[in-house]
Amino acid sequence: MNRSLRHILILLMCLPLLSCSETFLDPFENDGRYFSVYGFLDASESVHHVRVVEITRFAEDIDANRPDTRNVDAQVRSIDLSTGDVTRWTHQLRLLDDGSWGHVFTGRFLVRPGRTYRLEVERSDGKVASAETTVPRFPTTVPTPDRLFFPYESSPDSAYSALVTLPDIASPWDITLLYDLQGLGVSVPYGRPGQRTDDGGWQFTVDMPADAPKMRSFLELDSSDPLPLLHAITLQVRALDGNWDPPGGVFDADVLAQPGTMSNVENGYGFFGSIGLYQYTWIAPPQ
Repeated sequence: MNRSLRHILILLMCLPLLSCSETFLDPFENDGRYFSVYGFLDASESVHHVRVVEITRFAEDIDANRPDTRNVDAQVRSIDLSTGDVTRWTHQLRLLDDGSWGHVFTGRFLVRPGRTYRLEVERSDGKVASAETTVPRFPTTVPTPDRLFFPYESSPDSAYSALVTLPDIASPWDITLLYDLQGLGVSVPYGRPGQRTDDGGWQFTVDMPADAPKMRSFLELDSSDPLPLLHAITLQVRALDGNWDPPGGVFDADVLAQPGTMSNVENGYGFFGSIGLYQYTWIAPPQ
């Protein structure tokens, strides 16, 4: 089931155990858990967000017009465990998509592939909930198609479909192909197609004949108009860190909604992960 990253994040923020409208958790039954945390780091961005919910005996009832609910008893920081650098995150009360208000913290820094970041949410009494994520580091091994993309004519209409293997990328979130047609860039989103390989990689099919009509539509060409010559294909993959690996490798909303699924917060609930960006370009041979 392919879903947008935004949709899945909203789903994680609305788990039955901690629904957006009822965040009641009896602290006597959840001793040692202080916050619910939902968010991720994105290697393609320099601004990152997490939502923080206090675990209390009462359902969360935030009203921007009430001073007593405008703030949350929490300080948020992230630590680059490779360098020890600490980033303090700033608080903002935000109106969420469902019409409710939420406490959202923002961190501004560049995310480095291969590094592990620890997020800490601290209460005024010193109690801390935390989570760690390692940003995907992509291998130097290039993705390999099972056949050449480019026939002699280098035309998308005469090109082939090909099964592409992504080595060591076990869980892509989103795949996009950027076609260079004589300097005109046409982006074709693929979503999350394919399946995991036995050796921990990923395989999916690049279907260039099916992509050709999408290119024509983007370039506002008729179905009978020839496409410009194909110069290159750039593969862009947004890949998830190991914590995001869903059960069975499938993003199934019914499975993800079960309490405890994809939760990695110590002394709390929720999820904190990261997304890496991988890019590779195939150049068409000269005619």
